[in-house]
Amino acid sequence: MKTLKISLVEKIPQKVKWIVERLSAHGFTAYLVGGCVRDLLLGIPPKDYDVSTSATPEEILEIFPRSRLIGRRFPIVHVYVNRNEVVEVSTFRGREELDGVVKENYGTPQEDAQRRDLTINSLFYDIKNQLVIDYTGGLKDLERGIIRVIGDPLLRFKQDPVRMLRAIRHASRLSFEITPEVWEAICLRKQLIKGVPKERLRDELLKDIEGGYISSWFYLLRKSQLIYEIYPFFRRLEKKGLISYPLLNKIFKEMESLPASREEKVCLFLYGFLGVIKYSPFPEDWRKTPSFDREKLLKLFWSFFFTFRFCRAFFEDAMDIFRDAVKLVYLLYHGYSVSRKYKRKKHYASSLKVAKSILKSLKRVGENGFKEL
Repeated sequence: MKTLKISLVEKIPQKVKWIVERLSAHGFTAYLVGGCVRDLLLGIPPKDYDVSTSATPEEILEIFPRSRLIGRRFPIVHVYVNRNEVVEVSTFRGREELDGVVKENYGTPQEDAQRRDLTINSLFYDIKNQLVIDYTGGLKDLERGIIRVIGDPLLRFKQDPVRMLRAIRHASRLSFEITPEVWEAICLRKQLIKGVPKERLRDELLKDIEGGYISSWFYLLRKSQLIYEIYPFFRRLEKKGLISYPLLNKIFKEMESLPASREEKVCLFLYGFLGVIKYSPFPEDWRKTPSFDREKLLKLFWSFFFTFRFCRAFFEDAMDIFRDAVKLVYLLYHGYSVSRKYKRKKHYASSLKVAKSILKSLKRVGENGFKEL
């Protein structure tokens, strides 16, 4: 174990410190853990904060009445710090090989760290003593800009194939290098991604599509060939010349710089893959205003996201935005006016934002981009 004395307390929200203090006051060990510690050390404002503790889920619920238990395989507690914001509090987990043997596989901070995906995501922060606690070499890897899996990557990816996606995510997000051992394991185990439940895979992909690093993320997915395991139809699209990678690159750059909702980013992402429903993404190829019946929209969205379960309203909104955005691309490309009735549509502002971003990307790639594979 290594420790680093560093003051991060002033960067941590009071509501998060309050949760840790309450747990400590009841005699439990409690640390910040994971991505929030990593980001604080890198000077990046964390999107959320996770707490890990020696208290069991039942004990956490007793301490925080405004909380609820979620998850089945290993329950965690969402503690409400206000009406719409939660902090995730989990119990230290035991050795992974005991899963299925011990009903409540709780453990120590060291055992918990060994279960996490990447070394840089396994750091704990002791707020009271202002110490970063490192059981896996995460501090050194963070300093070197290295993505390294905890333990044998071949075994770890077999246990949970989603770890391959997370290695690529953090390499892309942080501009870190994936170690040769981890990269080789991703390439060897890539077919295992097919066994991930569709809802879980969809949620992981959505995180990356809305992230500000999609260009490098997509590049690494192609280089490792994971993309062909997730989307087997990609080879067919490439073979038939139905994907313009120059256009995709421009769209991805737009997505990285554009303040946009998740629905809007999904629409931008999918525009480059209109070939799935036999549409060219270039308006000069369209003879008339494009129209999409529901069957075509469902085919396009389901091809990339597999299921609408738990996200029905989100995808319904995204399909409405996409359909109208493509029509606006046609109208604006040809200099046609947009009717007042059309401007009163529920998602008009979002559709217009998406359409303008698409047109900007089309302008940058030029008319020959479709042939430049």
